[in-house]
Amino acid sequence: MGGNVVITGTGLVTSLGTGVSETWDALISGRSGIGRIDSFDAEGFDCKHAAEVPGLGPEDLNIHPRDSRIMDKHAFMLMKSSRDAFAQSRLDTGSVAPENIGFFAGMGMVDYNIDDILTSVLNSMDQNGMLDYSKFFSGAYREIHPLWPLSMLNNISFCQVAIDLGIKGENAVFSPHGDSGIHAIIEAYDAVSEKRAKVALAGGVSEKISPQSLARSSLSGILNTTEREDALYCNPFGKNRQGTVLGEGCGIVALELRASAEERQVSRLAAIAGYGASCELNKDSRCPSAKAISLSMEQALARADLLPSEIDVIIVHGDGTDTGDRSEAEAIHHTFRDYTSRVRVYSSKGAIGNLLAGASAADVILGICMLENGIIPAAYGSPATDNEVLLNVVHGGPLKAAPGRIMINTRSHEGQCASLIIEKAAK
Repeated sequence: MGGNVVITGTGLVTSLGTGVSETWDALISGRSGIGRIDSFDAEGFDCKHAAEVPGLGPEDLNIHPRDSRIMDKHAFMLMKSSRDAFAQSRLDTGSVAPENIGFFAGMGMVDYNIDDILTSVLNSMDQNGMLDYSKFFSGAYREIHPLWPLSMLNNISFCQVAIDLGIKGENAVFSPHGDSGIHAIIEAYDAVSEKRAKVALAGGVSEKISPQSLARSSLSGILNTTEREDALYCNPFGKNRQGTVLGEGCGIVALELRASAEERQVSRLAAIAGYGASCELNKDSRCPSAKAISLSMEQALARADLLPSEIDVIIVHGDGTDTGDRSEAEAIHHTFRDYTSRVRVYSSKGAIGNLLAGASAADVILGICMLENGIIPAAYGSPATDNEVLLNVVHGGPLKAAPGRIMINTRSHEGQCASLIIEKAAK
């Protein structure tokens, strides 16, 4: 497969910063963006912590108030990251026709804000405080903005970003879990390889942390419900790990053929070497089985024509769930065998939370930073790893290294998993 498709632009928003360098510098400094939820009252939820993105409203992005009526934080994160990747890839110069620019993104659920319908509901109440549908349909419904239903379609934000950037090429939305970001990048890879697009933006964006998103993840059983303020709220592969916490964020990359990048004279940040995907639900949990995770890694290695010993770093999904981490560790041991003790392992979720659909795309960008800077950040969390894990997780502080190839793993909590290999782009 080789590295004929290269990455020429990146955009990243996390709880640690609204740009690639801000997040990277914070990770190198050993900071975490996880804290107590302050965007709404989380009282009543077992999990009251998350990694929220501060600020980033329509005024920060010069979005017209008319357009912002059907946008929310997920849309603003997608807009910011896409604009950054678009600009770094020098697509803002008009060097590529709009019809030749593709756009693919993994996106989660979009939840309504109670204030959007509260006035209508209050005006529909009868004297006993019950909903009177005759009042609603006779006039109270007019209190709801006519475009309000559109705001809950995740591809509306996707379309707004495409309109903002003038993108008119092939496009698709993938929903709603961690693997969707990798699948968006795979689709962009194929579109560029098959010359259905000259350049394609691809990646994923998290859901906005809200009562509804917290409830969904609570029902899935993946959240850490610890209430100790000194706790490591997400401790991937840690001895006392108790689950994950949600994070907000977005990662977008620009992909094109090496020849196109050379023709347009844009920098090649990294190359895509291979990818794989599989699906099988672990019978004891909602994560993929070790067999499925191993298969996705082996497919990626086979497509890249690489041996396990040629991978220097694995950015694992590593979300801090007991069975999930154990299955991924088992899969790595099976695929990498005798090389397992030598390959470096990193997880970002202890610092930026679980971004769901945005997680894997953010990890791809962090992998690019590792290739460029020759440094692997320390995984935020306790160095006391589970005795059943036995992986070479980077702990304690940043590790100076010279990785040439990095594998990124991702999974859902419904059985899907995927792997992507990036490598240094030949100059």
